[in-house]
Amino acid sequence: MERNYSDIKGVKELIDICWAKGMEYVIVSPGSRNAPLSISFAKDDRIKSLVIVDERSAGYFALGIAQQTRKPVGLVCTSGTALLNYGPAVAEAFYQRLPLVVISADRPVEWIGQDDSQALPQVNVFGQFVKASYQLPLDANNPDDCWYLNRMVNEALSKAQSGRLGPVHINFPLREPLYGVKPYPNSIERVIGKINSVDELSADTISSIAAIVNSNQKIVILAGLLHPQAELNELLAELAQNKNVVILTESVSNLHNKEFLPCIDRVICSIKDEEIDNFKPDLLINFGGPLVSKMIKSFLRNNKPKEHWFVGKEDHFIDTFKNLTSHIDVSPLAFFKQLLPLIKPSDSFFSDCWKCRDAEVSEIHSDYLKNIEWSDLKVFEQMLHAIPEGGNLQLANSSVVRYAQLFKTSVALTYNSNRGTSGIDGCTSTAAGAALVNGKTTTLITGDISFFYDSNALWNKYLQPNFKIILINNGGGGIFRFISGPSGVDELEEYFETVQDYKAGKLAETFGLDYFYAENQEEVNSILPNFYAVSNRAAILEIKTPRTVNDQVLINYFKTIKSKV
Repeated sequence: MERNYSDIKGVKELIDICWAKGMEYVIVSPGSRNAPLSISFAKDDRIKSLVIVDERSAGYFALGIAQQTRKPVGLVCTSGTALLNYGPAVAEAFYQRLPLVVISADRPVEWIGQDDSQALPQVNVFGQFVKASYQLPLDANNPDDCWYLNRMVNEALSKAQSGRLGPVHINFPLREPLYGVKPYPNSIERVIGKINSVDELSADTISSIAAIVNSNQKIVILAGLLHPQAELNELLAELAQNKNVVILTESVSNLHNKEFLPCIDRVICSIKDEEIDNFKPDLLINFGGPLVSKMIKSFLRNNKPKEHWFVGKEDHFIDTFKNLTSHIDVSPLAFFKQLLPLIKPSDSFFSDCWKCRDAEVSEIHSDYLKNIEWSDLKVFEQMLHAIPEGGNLQLANSSVVRYAQLFKTSVALTYNSNRGTSGIDGCTSTAAGAALVNGKTTTLITGDISFFYDSNALWNKYLQPNFKIILINNGGGGIFRFISGPSGVDELEEYFETVQDYKAGKLAETFGLDYFYAENQEEVNSILPNFYAVSNRAAILEIKTPRTVNDQVLINYFKTIKSKV
């Protein structure tokens, strides 16, 4: 049996290795220089090949797939500025620890810098935002070039998936003619395996760590951005039974237990100066990706623990709180699995202090929401209860993910957000990619600026009926009304908030999505059943809220908590 591939040497070899190393999807953006790659991926049914025109959107779409599958996802583009459009998604993938594999077609090296079309320096273009960059040989016809190409592609695919996961870049210079194909025997190119070292600490090391933990009466374990891990969740739930341990999580930590505290800002904002010692940890252990909460970062920077350990497979020190004393270079799962059997009971009051305060502010939170006017905060209360169980909740950046932090998470949902670099530019594309592969009702909650910025996310034929977009349209970037700097300047509306009066209805019509619109709580309640009903199309629910009310509602929310504690 034979398969047809590009007649350019190296293209089939690359695809064979991508498949053997676990790649299931590749997102191709149209072009001419990448024709050998596009044609060959299209002819190979082992890897699903999708076509998305806008490279920026394609990058985030691929990121959404990688986010859900934890497997390498390919990105194929032509030469020139096409590659630069992957930049934001590549950076996000780097800080979200996701294995994107960028495969860029390039011009022969002698034409770079010669005013030829679509020719610019592509080697190492992503700098420190990839784990590694590889330049494949041009016209790999002699045995050494073939050996080198095979070794580099094997290394690239392994590196993306080893240790700290992350993106890699393979740059492939291709010489014309580009469109020829020929049959190849149905055999697999050499695949180099990688056997990873055991992910554990020595017995002496974990014993000394456990001794320090057992000697501390005030321990905070703080989780950042994580993909769901059931075993880690169970270990932490058992650890949270200890009286000297407080476990703080965020919505995007995907950790759920009644002993965890997922609404960090509600508690932190209530702590008075004279109470700080009651809440300040002596030992801080944190793990996972970046944190959403600015309040917890500020609290721990200003009230430094005696020791701070970061746990995770990282190539550099993560010193978020400016007080790092140890980097424990194993996975969080391996660390807590080894540590838990060595932990001794404690009679500390530290856990009770945090949990009592959490319960107190939870009541204040509920009472406040009963009486507030129609606003973004009211919408979040309504919508978070409406998302179907078993679904995937995608949270856009800026104010959306921060509002979500004020509400308890649900064990019935998985939470995702582009919190690697926290940009608004690809939230819809990421959610669309996630919806393609996760088999769940995937709800994106987004603001109007994020939504319109990434409207090309709707410009592809892969939007699934399980994809539901809740667009909270308050007429601008409302977060800048909460921030003390921009909220007080004359240029607020034009240069920061970017006030707008657009609606999404025509976009929905253009791209073939179901569309719903609501301006108050009663309308939302009446629309929700139809919005989440089974359909053969993705859907948008646009909810209009007042632009100039939301900031005061949120400011009063925190003031109320502070005043009533």
